[in-house]
Amino acid sequence: MKDLLKSVGQEYLLDSVSTLKGIGPKSSKTLSQASIESVLDLLLLLPRKYKRRDRWFKVDKRLLPRTVTIEVLIKNHIYPKNRRSPLRISAETYGSPLIILLFSFNKAQLNNYYPPGENIVISGDLTLDGSKLTMIHPDYSVKPDEIYKIPEIEPIYPSVYGLGNKFLQKTVGNVINDFNSIAEWYPKKFIQVKNWPSFSEALSLIHMPKDNKDLSCIIKARKRLIFDEFYAHHIKLDKFRRTAKKKEGFKVEGDKVLIKNLINNLSFQLTKGQLNALYEILDDIESEPKMNRLLQGDVGSGKTIVVLLAAMFVVSGGHQVAIMAPTEVLAMQHAKSLKDVLRAQEINKLNVTILTGSDNRSEREKKLLLISCGEAKIVIGTHALFQRNVHFHNLRLAVIDEQHKFGVMQRFRLEKKGNVNSIIMSATPIPRSLALTVFSDRDLTTIKEKPKNRLSIETLAISVKKIRKLLDKLAKQMSEGQQVYWVCPLIEENENNHLSNSNDRFLYLRNEFSQFKVGLIHGQMPSEDKESELKKFNERKIDILVSTTVIEVGIDNPNATAIVIENANRFGLSQLHQLRGRVGRGDKKSYCFLVYDGNLSDQAIQRLKIMKETQDGFEIAEKDMALRGSGDLLGTMQSGHKIFKLSEVTEEPELFLEAYKLAQDTKTAVPKRY
Repeated sequence: MKDLLKSVGQEYLLDSVSTLKGIGPKSSKTLSQASIESVLDLLLLLPRKYKRRDRWFKVDKRLLPRTVTIEVLIKNHIYPKNRRSPLRISAETYGSPLIILLFSFNKAQLNNYYPPGENIVISGDLTLDGSKLTMIHPDYSVKPDEIYKIPEIEPIYPSVYGLGNKFLQKTVGNVINDFNSIAEWYPKKFIQVKNWPSFSEALSLIHMPKDNKDLSCIIKARKRLIFDEFYAHHIKLDKFRRTAKKKEGFKVEGDKVLIKNLINNLSFQLTKGQLNALYEILDDIESEPKMNRLLQGDVGSGKTIVVLLAAMFVVSGGHQVAIMAPTEVLAMQHAKSLKDVLRAQEINKLNVTILTGSDNRSEREKKLLLISCGEAKIVIGTHALFQRNVHFHNLRLAVIDEQHKFGVMQRFRLEKKGNVNSIIMSATPIPRSLALTVFSDRDLTTIKEKPKNRLSIETLAISVKKIRKLLDKLAKQMSEGQQVYWVCPLIEENENNHLSNSNDRFLYLRNEFSQFKVGLIHGQMPSEDKESELKKFNERKIDILVSTTVIEVGIDNPNATAIVIENANRFGLSQLHQLRGRVGRGDKKSYCFLVYDGNLSDQAIQRLKIMKETQDGFEIAEKDMALRGSGDLLGTMQSGHKIFKLSEVTEEPELFLEAYKLAQDTKTAVPKRY
């Protein structure tokens, strides 16, 4: 919200909390450790609940226990006989005896807070111990003429280690009481339709509610602040996009003849959609402004080859390319695909380097040297790529595959390693409304068609009780030389659920298919073991590969004609569609078997029905959004580091989308100071 506050002249709310009265170096450090750096951060630390303190003028035991504020007469102090016992204070309230219990107390201050023979006002949880009124550690103890110091409605804040609730309440209250008049940044009509309070009114209602009427307005006040944060996010992204477009010095002059030759020598023909996507990307790379592009397409539409050809264009201009994948399996598959493309043109001098977290120290140092001196022209890797000790010589293109597996800051850290044009790739189609919302800082390229020779995949839902028939069918396919994927949701048995796991299934299938070779791959295996299993599978030395969802993206074996997905009713539509896309890549008919267990929920039945009826990823994406709601999808797309303080996108998807629309409608009217 920083830029919104600047636009209305409220920069003082961006000052450090250390500038506030009552906050010294120690408190400032404690707040900083809780990610509360500025006055605005403090104001956005919203109460998690409210405590009502009823003012009682007589005791009604029928209503106890209850948090009350009452006047009492202190009679005497009864000191404990040992340290473990509490101090007992004998008192009286409206004719009823009362015991106040203190387990910790300052003897020197005791007479100030609980003076014998005098009336005071206390507030806390009043209970009955048998027939006796009891209050343990009152929250407040004041003189009768200071009752105004006890709030009728008290905000209870999230705990900040080292700072008490009263400290936070007082500090926030001081800021709100000193508020300047804050101009509204939304159109007047919009606020009227929403019936929302102003920004400053919303903060006052939330932090300092005075009565029941204020409490009833808190939900609207919170909605207003959540919307503010979403709106500011969209404005910031739009500003980032426009600024990026103005940046110069990202131009690459590559060899178009080389790209044309590579295309002509491919063993397959690129679709019109692939060619259009490639030309859009190359046009951006050849222009001075920085490229920020989202490339999406259906499973099997050929996004990877488009990116690899763009990478070759950049390399032919004398620059480096980084391709970041979420798993080592996918990184290795990208390297294989690239070498297949290069082999067609017999280019041997290109040093393709794979950098992952599994590299030992010696390997890593060699690779880092190749990257820093520029010998490694194309660097493919996992999260290891954006680490601080990875220095590129002249990085010009960063490709981030399966972008939703990375946080926003992780993507930025890779893109900051040079004058970098960037492409992020989505594994499955994203509904257009959500793509334009979440990635409003990027241009959108979509590949809608699949290669013409791509056969449809027959999808069948099968109960786990009929697995015997399934095994017979798979045995027939494997005896004909075809291969199979078998996907399980877990790696090993989990006592908290009864889902299938790959380790047990591997042993079971090895016993059932003794005449065939059964392989196993999952995310916890060493990198070299995963690479070895995949290589054997691609070389047809393994007939059936048992796996977790680690194979859901990028694995390409044209001879694999069947995939079994166990506990399919537990997966989302997009992931099921992604897994199904591992087969159907050759010239033989392929099958996807969705194995379900137990009683199916209505939504699970609907998901399996959709999978059987359609293979259009864009249609599946829209139906997935209809089933799960935009919140779940937005949450998946926004995974990574937490972006917002007040709410998750999954909790308020409609507000998030509405904030995007308003930002688009009003961006030309944003005050010039912004």
